[in-house]
Amino acid sequence: MKFNFKGWNLGGKIIFISACLAFISYFFKWVNFGIFSQNGFQQQTYFLFLLFLYPLLMLLKEKNINLLAGYTCSILGVLLGMIYVFSKSGEFAGVRFNAAGLGPYLFIIACGLLAYGINKYAFEYRSSSDSNP
Repeated sequence: MKFNFKGWNLGGKIIFISACLAFISYFFKWVNFGIFSQNGFQQQTYFLFLLFLYPLLMLLKEKNINLLAGYTCSILGVLLGMIYVFSKSGEFAGVRFNAAGLGPYLFIIACGLLAYGINKYAFEYRSSSDSNP
């Protein structure tokens, strides 16, 4: 495994940037309810980062990413992020509220960006493999 940001294709760079965004999202508020707020680490949502491990490992090993596995990771991340956001909704005194902070939304965006990066990486990887016998 090696870290070669300059040598990666555009898809690889997008995968890495999306993983960085997902990690950064844990420092933002995941719950924001007036005087009460918690970041992603306090909400113990860091296990969601496991969804980024397969694409990152394939990128660092400079191997092709299985599209089904990669898309599953990113789509599962979007779905779990949305479930988290919806779980922070409620009603108090007849008023609907959502206490989800910026963190889960940034995580969802990172997962969408991951899907795009996986698609781009796999296409560019195959193109370069076909041209280099």
